[in-house]
Amino acid sequence: MGKWLKYVVLAVALLAICPVGSAEEYRLGPDDIIEVRFWQEPGLNANVKVGQDGKINLDIIGSIDAADKTIRELESDIVRYMSRLNSRISQVTVRVIDFQYQHVFVKGQVLAPGKHAFEEMPDLWTVINEAGGVTEFGDLSRVTIIRGGKDAGKIEVVNVVEAIESGRLDQLPKIRRQDTIEIPRTPSGLPSGEITLATRRNVIYVIGAVTTPGPIQYQNNLDLMDALALAGGPTGEADLKKARVISKDAYYAQTLQIDLDKYSKTGTPARYIMKKEDTFLIPHRQTGFLGIGLPTIVTVLGAISTAVIIYDRLSSDDATTTTVP
Repeated sequence: MGKWLKYVVLAVALLAICPVGSAEEYRLGPDDIIEVRFWQEPGLNANVKVGQDGKINLDIIGSIDAADKTIRELESDIVRYMSRLNSRISQVTVRVIDFQYQHVFVKGQVLAPGKHAFEEMPDLWTVINEAGGVTEFGDLSRVTIIRGGKDAGKIEVVNVVEAIESGRLDQLPKIRRQDTIEIPRTPSGLPSGEITLATRRNVIYVIGAVTTPGPIQYQNNLDLMDALALAGGPTGEADLKKARVISKDAYYAQTLQIDLDKYSKTGTPARYIMKKEDTFLIPHRQTGFLGIGLPTIVTVLGAISTAVIIYDRLSSDDATTTTVP
């Protein structure tokens, strides 16, 4: 029994001193800056940058591959090459002093736009905060992720406000190296106010010159044309050039006017995704005299005609009354 106990203790000790590989252990890449230290030969110490070819250059041994290696793997390679030329060197320490390989670009309505690098890629909300957070005009309901790397060009639109309000930040899309994150400006250009945790109803409203005006059940990624279709489409009197979206955003109500004729033909302005409790207004087209609509003109003319008939009848009655002896 003592013999087996001795083996167990030895195994535990070996596990404690021998590093175990991890799939999440950082691997070096181009633009990383590393510190290389030789305690037996401090004159060879150097800070070097991993080049775009994935190599670093050190005195004596020259160029050596570094990209896609862990710190321990690179240390082992450097010692192996160095010991061939300088037998005194048996130990080297490598440390990353500036992580630049794992980077993303953040642009738009943030306080510190530009390139941001990390040892381990964080979640979307953390990236936004590392970029200084949003400005007062930032719209977190329409955050755009432009993918880099193997998915270059793929675009995802994310409602970060909804994730914050529902406590589901962990379900936001994963951020990967070379992604670009853009925080757009609020549609109306008004300040967005502080994020509120108030629960919004799962409805939007489509009113005005549509076939079936009223509330519509909110759906994810519902844009203007989808909402218009769910309301039965525009009526014949709809003025599609002056459509408006009234959006509740924290302490402000913002109004965005959109030319739906142009939107349907050219796709501009950019696709607007409806938010909870948005109101989509399609006004009636004013085709009458001096901007007065046809229904109003008919009503007014009817009233005038009625007044004329009544006046004529009263006048006739007065005339008949005066001729009686």
